[in-house]
Amino acid sequence: MAKSKIAPAISNQSIGELVRRTEENFVSGNNKVSKYVTESPYEDICTIDAYLNSKHISGSTDSFGREKPFANVVIVIRNIWYRSTDIDRKNIRFKASNSKEIIPAFIANIMLQNWMRKENFGSFLNNWGMELAGYNSAVVKFIEQNGELQKMVIPWNRIICDFIDFNSNPKIEILELTPAQLKLKEGYDQDVVERLLTSLTSREQLDKTKKDNNNDYIKLYEVHGNLPKSFLTGDEKDANVYVQQMQVLSFVSGKGGEYDDFVIYKGKEEKDPYVLTSLLPATDGSVSLMGSVKSSFESQWMTNHVAKLTKDQLDFTSNKIYQTTDQNFINQNSLINFALGQVVTTATNTRIEPVNMVADIGALQVYGQQW
Repeated sequence: MAKSKIAPAISNQSIGELVRRTEENFVSGNNKVSKYVTESPYEDICTIDAYLNSKHISGSTDSFGREKPFANVVIVIRNIWYRSTDIDRKNIRFKASNSKEIIPAFIANIMLQNWMRKENFGSFLNNWGMELAGYNSAVVKFIEQNGELQKMVIPWNRIICDFIDFNSNPKIEILELTPAQLKLKEGYDQDVVERLLTSLTSREQLDKTKKDNNNDYIKLYEVHGNLPKSFLTGDEKDANVYVQQMQVLSFVSGKGGEYDDFVIYKGKEEKDPYVLTSLLPATDGSVSLMGSVKSSFESQWMTNHVAKLTKDQLDFTSNKIYQTTDQNFINQNSLINFALGQVVTTATNTRIEPVNMVADIGALQVYGQQW
């Protein structure tokens, strides 16, 4: 067997420990790109997702509890990228390189179009194109099942991978299945599934609600990679031999920080089913999320900032505030204490005058348009 490029430390772990360590590093770790550039792929993914759904990453209200508007600009930019790079079924065809291949190419195109219609390939292309437009990169998965090619786009919030070296390191896909789906899943070890379900349902909060199995969905980790053969055989002598394999597992936290691991599927596979695709690939082969949304992070932030300043000024100037030196009007409110059309008298040499609340938001609007 060929030796893996993965760090030897992996051979000293269990598959469960590998998954937990990889997930923790992915969520809390950073990638040092250069002296002045440090990236957090997890934070970038969460921010892109928030902006595409018009959500502030700093909360929906400011420190005074006032709502913050979200003037979304990234959706329009993403949609322009999508329309500019969209691939349709008609764009995929065989082309004859000489006169002898014209008829075979014609027949092949008919067969290809029929297959794409049958497999709903257009929907896959649309999903793939939208993911690329929003994130610049997309992970697609191809597996053969019952003689059919299964293809899918894996959302970034469901994949854990190495952003520096995607191809050489394990990929972990997060699945959420109900107990019924687990029991019906072909190839899963049903004895382990039953033990997993029993372990989850036995853990409850004080109010008798389930602790680990929220809403009857169970979090699973589908791992693909060139990993120690001992993960499959359980034999320590295979710890330094690496094979391409797939494992599906879940785990439940126990006492003292220990975990109970439940491997419900494991086996060898011919090749990695995941393929990294990008509109603007990174020159060093790493995963790049610098697409339509991430490249607009600053524009979106500044647009929201200008919208918030404008809203605050409009809210402030819409208030009707009056001033007077007449002590008789202390603690009086023009909306509560006075009726429409009421005439009031003031003390000698005093007046009730409105406070000038005019604000010029024109400069803010012009500045906002620059972004």
